[in-house]
Amino acid sequence: MSVTASPTRTSGAERFRTLYRLLAALSQARALEDVFDAAISSLLEGTAADRAAILLFDEDGVIRFKASRGLSSEYQAAVEGHSPWPQGARDAHSIVIPDVLLDENLAPFREALDREAIRALAFVPLALDRGVFGKFMLYYAEPHTSSSDELEIAEAIAAHVALETRCQRAEIARAQSEQRLQAILDNSGTVIFLKDLQGRYLLVNRRYEEMFHLTQAAILGRTDYDLFPAPTAERFQANDRAALVAGETVVIEEHAPQDDGIHSYISIKFPLRGPDGRVTGVCGIATDITDRKRLEMANLHLAAIVEGSNDAIISKNSAGVITSWNPGAERIFGYTAAEVVGRPVSILAAPDRLDEMPGILGMILQGRRVEHYETRRRRKDGEIIDVALTVSPVRDAEGEIVGASKIARDISDRKRAEKEHAALLAREQEARRTAELLNRVAPRLSAQLDLETLIREVTDVATTLLGAEFASFFHNRVNGRHDSGMLYTLSSAAPRTFTAFPISGNNSDYADFPAPARQRVVRCDDVTQDSRYAKASLRFRRPGEELPIRSYLAAPVVSRSGEVLGGLFFGHSLAAKFTATHEAIITGIAAQAAIAIDNARLFEQAAWIQTELQRSNEELRRANQDLEVFAFSASHDLQEPLRSISIAAELIQRNSGPSLQGRDATFLANILTASHRMGALLKDLLTYTGATKYEEGPAPRVDASAVLTEVLAGLRAVIEEAGATVTLGKLPRAAIHRSRLAQVFQNLIGNAIKYRGEKPPHIHIAGEEKDGWCVFSVSDNGIGVQAQYAEQIFGLFKRLHGRDEYPGSGIGLAICQRVIEQYGGRIWLDKSAPAQGATFSFAIPSRRQ
Repeated sequence: MSVTASPTRTSGAERFRTLYRLLAALSQARALEDVFDAAISSLLEGTAADRAAILLFDEDGVIRFKASRGLSSEYQAAVEGHSPWPQGARDAHSIVIPDVLLDENLAPFREALDREAIRALAFVPLALDRGVFGKFMLYYAEPHTSSSDELEIAEAIAAHVALETRCQRAEIARAQSEQRLQAILDNSGTVIFLKDLQGRYLLVNRRYEEMFHLTQAAILGRTDYDLFPAPTAERFQANDRAALVAGETVVIEEHAPQDDGIHSYISIKFPLRGPDGRVTGVCGIATDITDRKRLEMANLHLAAIVEGSNDAIISKNSAGVITSWNPGAERIFGYTAAEVVGRPVSILAAPDRLDEMPGILGMILQGRRVEHYETRRRRKDGEIIDVALTVSPVRDAEGEIVGASKIARDISDRKRAEKEHAALLAREQEARRTAELLNRVAPRLSAQLDLETLIREVTDVATTLLGAEFASFFHNRVNGRHDSGMLYTLSSAAPRTFTAFPISGNNSDYADFPAPARQRVVRCDDVTQDSRYAKASLRFRRPGEELPIRSYLAAPVVSRSGEVLGGLFFGHSLAAKFTATHEAIITGIAAQAAIAIDNARLFEQAAWIQTELQRSNEELRRANQDLEVFAFSASHDLQEPLRSISIAAELIQRNSGPSLQGRDATFLANILTASHRMGALLKDLLTYTGATKYEEGPAPRVDASAVLTEVLAGLRAVIEEAGATVTLGKLPRAAIHRSRLAQVFQNLIGNAIKYRGEKPPHIHIAGEEKDGWCVFSVSDNGIGVQAQYAEQIFGLFKRLHGRDEYPGSGIGLAICQRVIEQYGGRIWLDKSAPAQGATFSFAIPSRRQ
């Protein structure tokens, strides 16, 4: 027998992830230091090296350390300048030194290597089209021969770092050139910019940044569409195209938005050409002429604002006479300018605000300003509207107040919306208060599991919340004789007085009492005036008085299954006592009552089921004990007569066997065979009976590998006799008694050896822990099992072959199934085919349940 473990092999996925993380780090690198740090991290992650370094040739041709990890400064000083390849060497290849003590080329550095505890090295060249410009160094504390995979990942990292180094160096050179050009441009008083053929900014000067309050970082690489409104950006792009099409300098007037408005510029634009004469972009030089243009446009701009405003803009003199009237005023008040100019502004006053306008005009003549004043005004058609006013004094050239300018905005829609919002808010607050009431009621009802008490509490709570004078809960219930009955309870009275009320399920006085429709609340403001209930003449009688029922509210109590559990009924002697809010309250209470009643009924049912379950378990336990005693007693009691039969038959065989002929010899042989078989069956029956007994105490977590080792030691003779090979993987710890797990392994391995084919048996045992379960498998190369017998083979004394072909009673798998099920697990035939072996799997909890 040999016991082996399957080796594991790392795929190339880790190398791919290492390169992926390197590329991600390089894409975010802002300096060569970032590139080198990312490279060293990738080298240490992707190889077996415990230290690494990067060295580059400087301008003086000496290779020096640029980054390292795990190396002392003394060591770096000792070996700096050493390289297996000269600067610019072509076709350089990686060099591996498995043991530095055996390499004579490193003899000058052995002392430094020894101090640094370095026993193996790897040189990886950094090279581009101009040859070697540096190297990677990998260091190992023990002798080491780098594999092809290790060198491959190191060389891949070197290739990426070489390219990124070239890019970083080119970027540094370009940045220095741009800095010199930028210094020149920044001293210019005009706006200067460069764009490529796609309209992306390549350069702007300081004047551009100051004018538009943008930094170069926020501008470069972006287009006019990213920086300006779409119409402005489109004009800029069109003017750029005009200069490119003309192929020469063009002078254009352009406009751009700034903090204090639109600025105008005289822009000189011309094409930029590359070394080959091809156009590569456009350059612009712009001079601000805004102040001059602003003076020209001021009056026109103001007039356009007044004419285009949706607000009413009105001017009046110091006497309150209208002097100007814009289209917005015409839309709001309905008068044309011709109808109102020259007339007093008081024609707009609402009837209840006639004294308001003189007061406002007086404030304006004192130099005061009226802002956001909300009032009411009258339109030409007589409609009263809500407006918000801003009134300012108008001064002449000497600063004297000569009139007022008024801006009026129609806020009628806003006022209506505010009223609607206030009404909605009031409804929302009312709904919130209702929800809070129901939330306070819910825990009280859900905590009550006594059905009669629950019904009384539901009725009392609902009566308090609704302010009802009369309340009842008619509850459909099945009594102990399984007859349908009606229980009721009344609020506003002590429980002992309930029987005094003439209300019951069959009371004819309430035959016409309006019942709540299924799934619907019924509310009536006055049942005495409702034609549906006019003949009912409902009255609430209690000792000493009789009250008529006028306001009525009822709600069904319906379970989650749709069953009508009953109904809540409320009444009051005053009309219109109940509102829509009360409907919401009683709907919520009815729903909570339905849940609480369901819970109470479920509690009663659960208590009964628990009692019945305990009784059934006790009966089953007694039956199992009786069965075990019977099986044990029967098997032992049968042993003695069977032993007598076997001894007698053997004596006959010994004394008279040679003289017996024909049928007598056959009968004797049958007796011997049957007695031996019966003995084996009784022995297996005792074994199965023992397997049905539970081990005492909770199941511990056992090491399945240790248990299996003991089982294999016990089966050593059988395994060697059959020439079998048993292999196993790493097995988990499982929650099962040690002897029980050993019993399962012994039966499954014994079956695999017994039902072998022509080849020597090969058995593999594996296991894994997954989702709280330990799943084991026992695979063999034996005769296999047909799929249709996958369930039958676990039956007691079930066999698929004759005893002459394969000995045994067919009880082994039944014992395995019985043991596994005792721990809450299961066993099954995982896969099998005739002459191709079989795999039996079983699962048991990984921890104690």
